[in-house]
Amino acid sequence: MLDENLPTFYLRPSGDNIKYHASVLLFQYGSEAAPAYSLRHPDPALPGSKNRYAVALYDSYNPEILYGEVLLIPEWTQPSLSQEEIRRNGGVPPAPQPILPSSFTIQLYNPDQQVVVQQGVSKWSATPQWVFEMPQQSFRQPSVSSIDRTQSDPTASENTPKLRFKWKKDGKLSKDYVCSLSGKNTNPDGSKKKNNEPDITLSIFKHLKEITMYEPNLSRVEMEDPKGLEVVMLLSAIVIREVYNGHVRETFNVSDAPRRLSNEQPARKNSSDRTHRHRNDITPSQAPPLPSPRPPLQIAAPSSRPPPTDPRSQWEIDAETARLKKQVEREERERRRAEHAETKRVKRMLEDEERKARQKQLEIDKETERLKREFEKEQRQAKKNPKPPLPGRPNAGLQPGFAGFNYSQAPVQRPHSASPYHAANPYTQPPAASASTFFAGTPSSHRPSEGRRPSAKPCYFSRLGQSDHSRPPKLTKKQSAVF
Repeated sequence: MLDENLPTFYLRPSGDNIKYHASVLLFQYGSEAAPAYSLRHPDPALPGSKNRYAVALYDSYNPEILYGEVLLIPEWTQPSLSQEEIRRNGGVPPAPQPILPSSFTIQLYNPDQQVVVQQGVSKWSATPQWVFEMPQQSFRQPSVSSIDRTQSDPTASENTPKLRFKWKKDGKLSKDYVCSLSGKNTNPDGSKKKNNEPDITLSIFKHLKEITMYEPNLSRVEMEDPKGLEVVMLLSAIVIREVYNGHVRETFNVSDAPRRLSNEQPARKNSSDRTHRHRNDITPSQAPPLPSPRPPLQIAAPSSRPPPTDPRSQWEIDAETARLKKQVEREERERRRAEHAETKRVKRMLEDEERKARQKQLEIDKETERLKREFEKEQRQAKKNPKPPLPGRPNAGLQPGFAGFNYSQAPVQRPHSASPYHAANPYTQPPAASASTFFAGTPSSHRPSEGRRPSAKPCYFSRLGQSDHSRPPKLTKKQSAVF
């Protein structure tokens, strides 16, 4: 601080915790700093604040009162036509870079006035300087004449006398800027000679942090609008600090260039052999389905965004369009490559299955031929060494339908001996069949004839082959009279 009695303005962060807002505090006569103005910048996230710089000065107590503002749109470099630079930049021309303008305009309100600040270089010290002019008369004279009301304002008239002000560096190695009023020409003819008054220092911008006003010298300025001069000095000092002493890309809110396509492709590992071995072990039922093709990206500029007003915005649109187009082409190539690889894998799998099926069929045919030769060999051996026929079985057998004891068969007749002992012995004679009153039939009819040799016991299987005519008469089973 140069002097605590002089009005000094400080820039501090805003109390609303908004990063792009700031407060201008006034300190004078050793009192505590009080808010005097509110400094506002547009939101950097809004599309309208891209590639430009804007600042406005509002009243600290009434935010609806706007004193003045600055809108600065930079110039841009021409795109390079070098094919080498275009190739290094991914097929698109390099991005145009902002160029610091040599002048900016401060718009004042109530009364409306535009103050143009021109950048130049001092002739003696070769230091940069910014020069602006302001009219001595800013307000219209009160008059009841309708002719006076139709006239233009004094600020827009060329006949209004103006005062010349300039900001310049205090030295080549100094960071302080001094605003002074240029001396008046004392020549009566108005010729530009060395008969000028010395410059009057009005304010000093110390270390680009605080602005101190020389109040005694301000009273020497013959102007109707000292408030307007104060606003112009504050805004011009802020623009000099942020634009001409700051980072150009951050000041003009220039977005970064889109990423190059070569950086987006991930590095691929050499795992083709492992993938091939894994895919050969997969059966057709377990094979994964073919990947469905991804829909192509729709390259269309959003209709809600206003048309670009600067070359940088147009370049961003062109670069993004080219990037998306290359991305679509790369995805299409990858999709075709994946489909081709999957088709080859499925074809290879089908060929392996056909080869295994043919090999299995060859093994089956070989085994069939071997068995056929063995069978023919056995047949030839059987023809050379025929086996004797097996002895036949007797025809006698059991009654059909009954596999147990045969009750209807006549008792076996034993052969009689011709000896007189057997003929005279009554016990050797076969007993006669007992007659029953409950059974029908004559027992003598079933008695075997004497002197006939009894036949062998018939076999069951032999009875199956005999007809009803060749079979002997059957005996009837006795039935109970009670049951």
